[in-house]
Amino acid sequence: MSGERPLQDLLSEVQEGRLTMRFGGTVRVDAEEFVYIERECETFKLLIRELQSVATDISEREVWGLGEAVAELVSAQTLVRRFREKGQGSDNSVFAVLEEHYKIVDDLQLLHRAIAERYQATDTEFASYYQELLAADPAPGTPGGGDTPAERV
Repeated sequence: MSGERPLQDLLSEVQEGRLTMRFGGTVRVDAEEFVYIERECETFKLLIRELQSVATDISEREVWGLGEAVAELVSAQTLVRRFREKGQGSDNSVFAVLEEHYKIVDDLQLLHRAIAERYQATDTEFASYYQELLAADPAPGTPGGGDTPAERV
C-alpha cells in the first residue's frame, strides 16, 4: 500500500461527481458532522505524527542499558536491534504502520471535504451553515466539545 492513496477510487469518484449512495427512507445531511469529521481527522493526524516521533526516538536511542555494549551479551544486542527495527526500520515497524493509518485518515478527511464541497455547490443553506461552523473554530470533539473523550460526554 506504500505510496498510494488507500481510498483513491472513492476520492476519484467524488471529485468527478460519480459517487452515489442509495438510502432507504429519509436522509439528513448535517453540516456540523462534516465540520466535526474535519477537525477530528486533523486531531488524529497530529496524534499519529506524535506517536511516529516516539517511534523514531526509540529507533535512534543510543544507549539502552541492557548490556548491548558488551560483546559477549549477544542477546542484549539482538534485543536492542529488534527494538530499533520495531520503532522504525522495517515495513512492519510502528512508524510504518502508523504511516498507513495516517494515509487512511487523510483520505477520509479528503473524501468528506470533497463531499461537503459538493453539498455546498448545490445547497446554499448547507454551504452557509458549514462555512459559519468552520469560521467559529469550535473545540475538537463532538457537539459537547472538549479535548479528551471524557470532556466530550
